[in-house]
Amino acid sequence: MTGYMIKRSLFFMLYDYFVYENEINHDEIREALVEKMQALQRSRLYTMSKTASTEAEREAAFQEYLELTEKVRINELNNLSV
Repeated sequence: MTGYMIKRSLFFMLYDYFVYENEINHDEIREALVEKMQALQRSRLYTMSKTASTEAEREAAFQEYLELTEKVRINELNNLSV
């Protein structure tokens, strides 16, 4: 089993949410978890693009990695302009 690191602030928001049923930071928690999942997916795809057994699998993983990275950048730009 592999462990994953999260930001301290997210940990405390999750703690408050589940232990004290404090739902004030619900939207922030959701956003931070989505960002973390996207980072994990990008990491997995990048690793696959380097370690897959065939060239076709490596290329497919790298293309998916690029597409996901581009989506994240577009979302970040949209959030900056709002």
